[in-house]
Amino acid sequence: MMTEEFSWIELMSVLVLFLVWGIALLIFNRTTVPSIDKRIEEAGCSREMPVDIMGTRALSFSDVLALGFLGINSSKYPFINGELVNKYATSYDKGLGFIVSISQYVMFLVVFIGWLIRSVIF
Repeated sequence: MMTEEFSWIELMSVLVLFLVWGIALLIFNRTTVPSIDKRIEEAGCSREMPVDIMGTRALSFSDVLALGFLGINSSKYPFINGELVNKYATSYDKGLGFIVSISQYVMFLVVFIGWLIRSVIF
């Protein structure tokens, strides 16, 4: 009985988090990424990570903004210049990036904990 209840809760949690993540990522990719690119290019700098492979550019931007928002040093982020992206991001950009990253990682965490509980119980 416990595993059935947990499976239902896990499924609903993952679906809600996926919906939040998807909507936030869509808004982030359509509004924040182009505005940061525009500010960076207006400042005379080169565009960060000019090639977008399956949405990794938006996810990289959101991770850098979320890490900067959390106070973690994002200057050594492997894909893009985190200091440059943080410099030209507004508080709206940082907040939306935080929502995208946190919803993504919490969703992965819920799936991992669910897998862990199912593997320990069974």
